Amino acid sequence: ASELERLTRQFRGIREVDFFDSARGHDSAMLLRRAEGPKRSRQLELLDAKKYQGKTWLTRPRPEIDRVGSAWLITRFIDSKPKFVFAPKAEAVPNAIPFDMLDAEFSHHGDCCTFETLLKRFAISDKSAAKIGEMIHDADLDDARFQRVEAVGIDRVLKGWAKEGLSDEEILRRGFQCFDALYTFLQRR
Repeated sequence: ASELERLTRQFRGIREVDFFDSARGHDSAMLLRRAEGPKRSRQLELLDAKKYQGKTWLTRPRPEIDRVGSAWLITRFIDSKPKFVFAPKAEAVPNAIPFDMLDAEFSHHGDCCTFETLLKRFAISDKSAAKIGEMIHDADLDDARFQRVEAVGIDRVLKGWAKEGLSDEEILRRGFQCFDALYTFLQRR
C-alpha cells in the first residue's frame, strides 16, 4: 500500500504542473484507481434509455477502443439521436453526459470497462453486444479476462487513424462501421 500511496502522490504532483492533460495521464489515473480497488461495493442503479434520448455525450479526444465502442453502443442501444463532443475534461461541456472520463458516472467501474458499465447500467441483454463488450474489455484493459482477441485489431486501426490525423468525428464514424460489421457477423453465427 505504501508503494501505491507514493506513486499516487508522485502522479498528483506531476498532474499539478501538467497543463496538457495527456491521454497517458488519464490512463495512468485510471490504472491507479484500479490498483486502489473498489472504495465500496455498491449496486449501480439501472437506468431507462428513454430518459437519455437526444443527449450530448462527451468523451476525451482521440477516441480509442472503449470510447468508440461505447459511443457505438450508446447510438445503437441507448440514444437513437446522440450528439458526440470531445474535450479533455467534463467541465468543458457542462450539460453533456461524460463517458470514459475520470470520475464520470459512465466510465470504468471495478473491473469493467466503460462499454461494460453501459451494458449493465442500461440492462442491455443483447448477446452480440455482450460479446463485443468482452472483446473491448480485453483490448482496453489488456488483462485477457475473456480470452477475446478480436477487438485488438480494431483498436490498432483506430489508433492508426488517429496517427494519420483523422478528426475525432471521423474516427467515430469509421469505428462505427467496424462495430456494425462485427455486430452483424456475431448475429449471423
